[in-house]
Amino acid sequence: MKGTQHFSRMNYNVQRGLREIVAPSHRMPEHQWASLLDEFSHRCAYCDNTASAANRGIAPDHLVAATDYGELVVGNTVPACQTCNDSRGNKNWQDFIRIRFPDAAASRIAKIKAHIEAHAYMPKTLESALEPKELAEYKAILAEWDSLLNRAQSLQLIVASRRAGG
Repeated sequence: MKGTQHFSRMNYNVQRGLREIVAPSHRMPEHQWASLLDEFSHRCAYCDNTASAANRGIAPDHLVAATDYGELVVGNTVPACQTCNDSRGNKNWQDFIRIRFPDAAASRIAKIKAHIEAHAYMPKTLESALEPKELAEYKAILAEWDSLLNRAQSLQLIVASRRAGG
């Protein structure tokens, strides 16, 4: 249906924005990013390629996805080419490497695990980040958002049906 992409993008952005209440670090200082690039020799942690026009460059990638409350901090971030970043999506990074690069999986996974250990990162959970009252309010906001999104989608269907003469 025409226009539903807007609702999907809007929902994603609202949900991701609300996750920043739980895991607020989504900006990495330039010197940390430079150090991270050096640690991985300016190569994608997944495919081991350098930045190119074909892979659209190297960008920070969350190991624990932002959608799972992962933060953009050194211990949760690796350099990834845009091709790998896009292909991986929300897949587990180890599974992604094993499936996509089976011949090099062991060494690449070991390198990322060493990186994680060197920069200890503990992902946030709703329960660890929010007090009980805050958690209740957070869940209430999510429920209100779901209700509003459902109402908007229902209205869209009604209007589309009317316009189509149905």
